Amino acid sequence: MNEDGTITFVGVEERATSRGSTELARVTEKISVDALHEQFTRFMRSLETAFAVDQVQTAQGIFQLSQIQFSAEMSAEGEFKLLGAGVGVAAGAALTFVLTRKD
Repeated sequence: MNEDGTITFVGVEERATSRGSTELARVTEKISVDALHEQFTRFMRSLETAFAVDQVQTAQGIFQLSQIQFSAEMSAEGEFKLLGAGVGVAAGAALTFVLTRKD
């Protein structure tokens, strides 16, 4: 974090070219720590709402959701996005659910 309350974001962004195709370009942006905190809080609240499940009924019985693992992407504007399977070179992880049998 810089002394001015910002974090420097370095990433790659897909941009349209004048010929109608796209190219990857390096992006460097300063993001306010306060704005980043707000975006992250909003993202985590959305995930909490989406996955607010106490138990799951299957043919094998009732299970409790005990853990969720996910990958996310952050844009140069500080916006968080959930990554699915097969997105990007390093994004091999999607949601991982660990279920335990409810007594």
